[in-house]
Amino acid sequence: MRLQYLTRIFFLVVFLSSFTIFSNANILVLNGLTHESTGELGTKYKDRIEIQNNGTEERSVRVYLRDYWFSYTGESRHDEPGTLDRSNAAWVNFSPQLLTLQPNEKAFVDFEVSVPQIDSLKGTYWSVIMVEGIVPPDTVASSRGVKINTAIRYAVQIITNIGETGTKDLQFLGLELNNDGTNNLLNVAVENAGECILRPEISLEVFDENGISQGIFKADRRKTLPGTSISTSLVLEGIKPGNYTAILVADCDEDHIYGTNISLEI
Repeated sequence: MRLQYLTRIFFLVVFLSSFTIFSNANILVLNGLTHESTGELGTKYKDRIEIQNNGTEERSVRVYLRDYWFSYTGESRHDEPGTLDRSNAAWVNFSPQLLTLQPNEKAFVDFEVSVPQIDSLKGTYWSVIMVEGIVPPDTVASSRGVKINTAIRYAVQIITNIGETGTKDLQFLGLELNNDGTNNLLNVAVENAGECILRPEISLEVFDENGISQGIFKADRRKTLPGTSISTSLVLEGIKPGNYTAILVADCDEDHIYGTNISLEI
């Protein structure tokens, strides 16, 4: 298989949608793993994280702040708060830092974000509040072997957008064509090169050698923060071997859609 692409960028108009992710474990985060708000300079806003002990025993939970960065390669980091240039960790106050929940008990971690009055702040800033179940000590003696205790933790993203400020820019990092044994896949890596959060919807319209459309293939929207990157796969279902041209598009919002012409040899 061989893939070549050109670099013509164009802009369109599109509607932006979003979604929230939920997770399962003995300690549950009930109201989502992303809390995104818009705040003006010098203002404050409050929110809360709702958690529940879904197990049958008493559980303790530790709560703390970290920065968060991720890459399309699968690498991610939870660094000390304030490490990233766009960290808002210093703006976040939360309580409690430690709590104990009885079986089926619910509790809240309340937090307040104080946006500084600094004129140079533009775009999106973020950090994560880590919610981590504390593993109780193993009181059962073992004469041999190794026992592994696993602590479940959640990274709840606290995202602050400074009004309507900041630039938006998206760059295509790479394209890779492969096959999963059933369908051809186009893996697309993009990077947020701007100052604002983006949720690109990646789509590809494929044309045969006669210029007839063979369909439009889409992937779900995914969030990418400034300086981070993501990879998504487009399933080219029903595309037979041959030579094709295509238009690859990344819809970000009403005014920012990025695209490139590519050629495919399958």
